[in-house]
Amino acid sequence: MSIWPVILAAISSVLIGALWYHPRLFGTMWMQETGVTPERAERGARYKHVHFLLGFLAACITAYVLRELMMHVGIKTMTQAIGFAIVVWIGLMAPVSASAFLWEHRSFGFYMVNISYWLLVSVVMCTILAV
Repeated sequence: MSIWPVILAAISSVLIGALWYHPRLFGTMWMQETGVTPERAERGARYKHVHFLLGFLAACITAYVLRELMMHVGIKTMTQAIGFAIVVWIGLMAPVSASAFLWEHRSFGFYMVNISYWLLVSVVMCTILAV
């Protein structure tokens, strides 16, 4: 099996994240909720290449595991892939994020921004992996 769909799925995750958490979408809200100031973000910008690389590697692991699970359960169509992504999101990603949301005392809006991101990424990744 080719590694290229895994790499493409990982790239899609990084690109979606860059857009999703951009200040013109949900980045400003995310910064307020996490306490990241523009000054702190500017200082961290020196390491953005490292952050993107580590994020990409994490996305590669996620994509690889999703592909293996999809192969194990026999996902063959885009419709099945989307359904699978939603089930994984409901069963794994949303509950883990909920636990963090509850214990870290974040706003419900912050929780919705993060889990919506993971829903979109899951659907896109699984769709890419199914093609």
